[in-house]
Amino acid sequence: MPNYFVINNPYAGDGVHSSIVLNIKNTPNIVAWHDTDYAGHAMYLAKKLAKTIDDPTAVVLVIGGDGTLNDVLNGLLQFKRDVKLPIAYIPTGSGNDFARGINLGTAEQAVSHLKRVTQAQMLNIGKINGDAPHRTTKYFVNSIGIGFDAAVVAQTNQTALKKRLNKLGCGSLSYLLSVLCVFFKQHDFQMTLMNGEDYIQIPHAFLVTLTNQVYFGGGIAILPGADAHQNELDMVVAEKMSFIQFLAMFASLKKNGGHLQFKSVHKISLARGAKIHVRDIQPGQIDGEELGNGTFSFNIDYQTYPFWL
Repeated sequence: MPNYFVINNPYAGDGVHSSIVLNIKNTPNIVAWHDTDYAGHAMYLAKKLAKTIDDPTAVVLVIGGDGTLNDVLNGLLQFKRDVKLPIAYIPTGSGNDFARGINLGTAEQAVSHLKRVTQAQMLNIGKINGDAPHRTTKYFVNSIGIGFDAAVVAQTNQTALKKRLNKLGCGSLSYLLSVLCVFFKQHDFQMTLMNGEDYIQIPHAFLVTLTNQVYFGGGIAILPGADAHQNELDMVVAEKMSFIQFLAMFASLKKNGGHLQFKSVHKISLARGAKIHVRDIQPGQIDGEELGNGTFSFNIDYQTYPFWL
């Protein structure tokens, strides 16, 4: 039986899962519990655990949303260990795309599932190195986006409606409402990609998403058929289109993933070391958290990480 070192974001999903969190707190094999107090605190706590834990049965249990999971993953990977600390996860955020993508289910289902896990499994994670928009090295479990989806994330985070919907258990609906608001504000931009020996230029990109998961934006199936167990990474690029075309594409995307059949939508399998350039100032997001506005120029890679799922 593993020993759990918990990093809990009590603000995730505006605290609607507080009763579940309380039940987890009473689990006998929890040896340390840390609540986050501010943005970036989960990353700091995870780095500290990576430096200090020498328990061979240790598992870092993350309770929170996709952003909290991303912070913990990046914190753990900031310190080089011979044996990586496995990550367990209870989804209590508003989007929960990682949990949805690996069929982990709701917070309640994840707690029940956790009791039956006996070993870690290796899942694929993405990595970027470069300007995004600031100089950085970051890892992600779901996606990194430039343009439209990042603008939707920013719009969603700025509205009070997200908090109200979270309390009703409909947090992902806030992303859908933001989609309509953002469409008319978002401009197209030029994106270039060096992908192995291929040079690809898309002069009127609207959405650029790098992903190894099915879902983004609170349950939108951006890449049907994606499998986090496969050691690969894909890019989905949508070009600027009319509002009528967008509605048709979006309806197809929500229904069955047929958006990939549209001429203005491109799916590109990424080679290791691929490099992306966006020179226009655009918003960026990583695992549903804002990266800020700026220009982007970074290398792309991927690797595996142990998850206790």
